[in-house]
Amino acid sequence: MADDKRLERIEVKVDKITEHIGSIDVTLAAQHESLKQHIERTNKLEEIVVPIKKHVDMVKGALALITLLATIAAIIEMFKR
Repeated sequence: MADDKRLERIEVKVDKITEHIGSIDVTLAAQHESLKQHIERTNKLEEIVVPIKKHVDMVKGALALITLLATIAAIIEMFKR
């Protein structure tokens, strides 16, 4: 009799654990989908940002060259006087 009740309690606990694991599996699957979407968005953003960064670097270089040429021109103009 005591063994039967003990077995019933064990079965109930095992059933609860099984339900909990099922719930964890559902959550994990949802998180996996969310992660896949996040990775896709990140990759698309990188495809957009990398060319922009290259363009910004080129503009910075051009501005640095213009600044250098203006400085040289100012020095030359100063020595002409």
